[in-house]
Order: sequence, then structure tokens, then C-alpha cells
Amino acid sequence: MTGDHHARQHPCAFVLGDFNVGKSALLNALLRREILHTSREEGRALPTFIGRSWESCDRFAALSTGGDQVTAMTHDEFLRTRHDSTLPALTKALSVACAASAFSELVFVDTAGMSSDTCESVEITNLVNQESALLLLVTDIEYWASKHTMDFLALHQEQFGERLYIVANKADHLNASDIERIQAKAIQRLEDYGIDPAPRFFAVSARLESARRDPKNEYRCRTKKQVRELCDTGFDALRVALYEFEATHCQRDTPTTGDDWMRMPLATSFIATQEGVPA
Repeated sequence: MTGDHHARQHPCAFVLGDFNVGKSALLNALLRREILHTSREEGRALPTFIGRSWESCDRFAALSTGGDQVTAMTHDEFLRTRHDSTLPALTKALSVACAASAFSELVFVDTAGMSSDTCESVEITNLVNQESALLLLVTDIEYWASKHTMDFLALHQEQFGERLYIVANKADHLNASDIERIQAKAIQRLEDYGIDPAPRFFAVSARLESARRDPKNEYRCRTKKQVRELCDTGFDALRVALYEFEATHCQRDTPTTGDDWMRMPLATSFIATQEGVPA
């Protein structure tokens, strides 16, 4: 492949958030595939680039530390590399080319947890081609306005502006009136903190969304209808916003692979900021 091919910049949605707010579950729901393992145990959280495969099967790959060699992997090897902190630090990034993804151009980037011991303050600033980056800050809806979350938003809002979204997950844990109350007060609370204009705020449930296509799913059936409808509406609005961002930055060029995504200028710039962070 030529250098020009590698230089092609896809729009990227960086998915950030504290440990155990449901980032992997959100990505699975957006992709409509169980690609990422979900667990309460904190893993290595290597930068993971996830986009569409133009083949009939999923493709997994790893970018080596130092030599920048890309190696194909099985799904099991991919999961083990992501979550086994005892493995040698031979890999600096991973990719998943996901068959039949609903997004043709947008590449999602799963990142380290902001409050983990190894990466307390993930910052995405001053990157190459940063105008092609969207930040999805995933939070627990009950604790979305914590001080370190608001500080993160204040730090990044100036650089990203309308390309910074708040995804308040686990809305299914609340009743409908609480969801509506939090949504109604979110913008004012952000502006009171000095974050003006306030980022878009989406109240969602990754768990309900993943079960949405199964009308007999026990959990969806047990969830109150009004709560389910609010969560579905929030997820629909998030998906539309992502489609709109993708369309705005779409290049409609030759299909690319996970190898290319990890070598994009924006990706290379981000990975460089994460190297040296202990696993």
C-alpha cells in the first residue's frame, strides 16, 4: 500500500469515560454486534479502532510496539490481548473490521478509562487532523455531573465545540420522571459550570438497545414502557447524530482496512499520546 493510501483520514468517534460506565456495551449496541467483551474487571484498554469490514467476516489485527508491524489475530486472541494485563506490552493498538457495520466510514476508537489507575486523565487535544474527530464522553446518568467529568468537558469543549457529545448511559436504572428531570436540567448545569455552549446530551441504555431487536427479550419486557421509550428515543437521536457527522466527513473513497485505520495521521497522533502509559 502507498503512503497516500495510509494518509486517508476517516472520521473518528473517540469513546471515552470512566471505568464501568458501559463504553464497550455502548459500542456493541451501536455496531449491533457483540464484538467487545463487557466486564466489571478493568482491562488494559489499548486504543482499539473499530470500523466496517467490506468482507463477509470480521477481521482483527494488532499494531506492534516499535516496529509498527500489523499482525492478524483471531477474535479470542484479540479479546485476550485487550484484557490480559499479564501479557508483554508488545502491542500498542488493535483494530476490528466489523462485517455489516451500520457505519460505512466512521471509525470508533475505544480508549482507556479516565479514572483507571493507569490513565486517570485521558486528554484528546492538539492531534493531527483533529477536525475529523468526535468525542463521545460516556457517563453513568446518575453521576454524569461529577467534578472530574465536568472538568474533562470544560477542557475539551473549547477545542471540539459541537464535536463533543455526552452519552448518559444506564438510563434504564432510573424511572421516567428522573430521566426527564436530568435531561431538562443538563444544559443549565453545564452552562453554570462555564461550559457554554453546552454539548449535546443523550440519555440512553446500551443494554436495552442491544436487546431491542428481540421483542421477547425478558429485560426489555420487564422495563417500564415509558422508560424504554425514553431510552430508545435517546439512542435513536445519538445514532442520527453519528450518521450526520459521518456524512459531513465522508470521503467515499476506496474501502480501507483496520491496518489503515491504525496508521491514519489522527490515529498515529493519538496512539503516540498513549504510549508509555503503564498497562
